Amino acid sequence: MIALFILMACSGGADLSEAGAAGARRAAEYFYSLLADGNGRAYVDNMQEAAEMDSSKYGQFVDLMEQYLYEEKQLRGGILGAKATRETMQQDDSIAWVFLDVQFGDSTCEEIFVPLIYTRGRWWLR
Repeated sequence: MIALFILMACSGGADLSEAGAAGARRAAEYFYSLLADGNGRAYVDNMQEAAEMDSSKYGQFVDLMEQYLYEEKQLRGGILGAKATRETMQQDDSIAWVFLDVQFGDSTCEEIFVPLIYTRGRWWLR
């Protein structure tokens, strides 16, 4: 229960509880804003399975995200932001693939997709 409270606190001011396509888009943009802010730990905290991970696996995920952020900073000047462009919804709108245009510090842009799931009253990274 404490872990769930911590996870909910990590969502900051973002409303991750809005179901449907619009909510999925906002959640995906929020999750990528965490990366733009250099906060790989908060990104991992918003993964659906984060609360069930043992400390070793959790630490590995955080390390991977921190390494990813470091590499993006070195290669492309870091992540500046992301804008949702479209989404695909499935299973009664509880699963979403949100496509984002991610802007990098070197002025490049890349389209990526973020898989999300709506469960326990909010959007989570899958």
